[in-house]
Order: sequence, then structure tokens, then C-alpha cells
Amino acid sequence: MKKHMKVLAATVLAGLALSACGSDTSASAEGDGQESATVKVGIVQLPIFAPIYVADAKGYFEEAGLEVQLETVKSGQDAVPLASSGKLDVVAAGFSAGMFSAIETGLDIKVVASMGVSDGNTEESPTDLVVSSAAVDSGEIESIADLKGKKIGAAGGAGGTGAFLLSLALEEAGLGINDVDVVNLGNPDMPTALANGSLDAGLISAPFSTLAIEDGTGVSMAVPPAGTSGTGMIFGGQFAGSDNAQKFFDAVAKAAKDLQGEDRYSDENLQIIAEATGQTVEELKSVPLYTWLPNLEPLPEQLKGMEAVWMESGAIEYAESIEQDAYIDASFAENTP
Repeated sequence: MKKHMKVLAATVLAGLALSACGSDTSASAEGDGQESATVKVGIVQLPIFAPIYVADAKGYFEEAGLEVQLETVKSGQDAVPLASSGKLDVVAAGFSAGMFSAIETGLDIKVVASMGVSDGNTEESPTDLVVSSAAVDSGEIESIADLKGKKIGAAGGAGGTGAFLLSLALEEAGLGINDVDVVNLGNPDMPTALANGSLDAGLISAPFSTLAIEDGTGVSMAVPPAGTSGTGMIFGGQFAGSDNAQKFFDAVAKAAKDLQGEDRYSDENLQIIAEATGQTVEELKSVPLYTWLPNLEPLPEQLKGMEAVWMESGAIEYAESIEQDAYIDASFAENTP
């Protein structure tokens, strides 16, 4: 019953309060007279952003003369204004309707990289469209087309990446995002909602999708194909114009190269990711990891698709698409070694 979506993403929505200073320089701790640049990074604490954690743990930032300060944030949407104002230099998070709305109002940010990318594994996917087993067993829902008018959970609601992913699955059956009732519900709560009938289906990320499928609560009906991503790295405009921006990008891309293929499951990398995200190595091994493009290039077509879906759902209120040159900068990926 599994069908492929066209694009993957992940998103998070919540409040954020940070007091931080922008990028600056300070004397190195060794007292050798050299200067190191401080780079403040707002990052959602998830394995999908592993290249940044790996670059930090393996000393790649230090090698580049950068002192990177990682600030855990709950939402890319709320961190974007801090990047625009220079209070954060970098944001690593999922994309959302709120990000596009902020750009449309003139906030100075650049999408410079993609982050977690699906490897297209239909048996072990980081994200699944999970349909209630009860609805499937009764014959009420036999295909994606039968989701019309149903209640479907998506973290972040109509303006989140989950709704975008859902729309791609619906599109295969000739449906749009407005043909279903999108319910804003966190991933941890969706299996219970499927079990008690509060939801008919949910766009759920692992490990919660895996648990729901394995215990019989739900059935996977769609998974994201290879090469799709809805998360990324954003530079504040001021930082993007600095000499340190390429150095930072190169360090993260170097870490991404360490995470290619099965190398992402090496003991060293899993230990780094586990410590950074507050998980155990065993927990990480129990669910599939995303992959990362070697040079982390941004994906303009996928960003264009997200904007279009959120405009259709009403999560974005402006009427005309933003010119992508205004907010995407692929030069860092193009110039990385």
C-alpha cells in the first residue's frame, strides 16, 4: 500500500527566547595572539542536524579558527528573526510557512544548505504517512484517495513541513491539502490519537512512526523518496557577508562527508549524535537516520513547492511567490572543497 511522496521535510513549531550576541572576534584561549571568530548557532536538537554536531565534536570548527556556540532552539520559525537581526549567525531547523512570511516582510536571511535527506528506503523510513489500522481493517480507508475529509495529524499544523509532506501524498490521489482536516499535533501524541480514533491518519516521524506500525496501531501508506529534504541551514544576512561564513560552511560540509552511506552509523558518529541530542546509541540504532548531500547544497525546487502548498492552505497570506534569488544562496555549497 505504500506510495512515495515527492519531497521530504521536517518541521518544528514552538516558542523561543534567546538573548545572544552576533558573530565577533576574541583572543584565542591559547594566548598565541591569534584571533578566533565566535559564531552563534541556533539549532533544533535532532539527529537530522548531525553534520553540525559532528563538525563541532571532531574539531572542524576549531581548525577553521571558529569558536562555535550552539544554542538549542525549539523552532526555526522563531529563530529566523534572531538571525536577521544578527543575534544569531546561523539557524539549523525545519522550514515553515512562518519563514517565508518573515522573508516576505524583508527579514535579511539566506537559505544556504539542505540538511537531512531521505534515502528512499520504503521499509525503514524516517517519516511515514501512518493510517489507523482500524480504519484500514474495516475497509474505510483502502488508499490515499479515501483520506478525503479525514482528520490527519501533522506537527505544526497547516503551516508546517508535515502538512507539506501530506500534500504530496494527497497529490498522488488527486487531492489537495484543503481536502483534508489537518490537525496540529506533536509526533509523540499521534500514535495515541490514532489508537483512540481522534485521528484517521498522521504524518509521523520516527521513532513514533515505527512504534505505531510495529504495535499494530497504524499502517504505513506513504514514505518520502530518495533525495528529498525540508530542513536546512540558514545564515543571517550580516553573517553571510562575512569572511567566516564560508569557513563555517566548509567545516559542516566536511562533517557531512564523514556521514556518507553506512559511515553515518559508525560508532564514533553515533556516539557524537547521541550525546548531542540526549539519546543513547542504542536508541539511534533502532530507527533509520537521514542522509546528507556531500556539499549540503540547498534545494530550490523543494522550497518552491513548500511555498506553493502553504499559499494554497492559507498559511501564507501573500499572493505572489518570492523571487528565490532573494533568499537562497547556493554559492557556499558551490565553493566548498
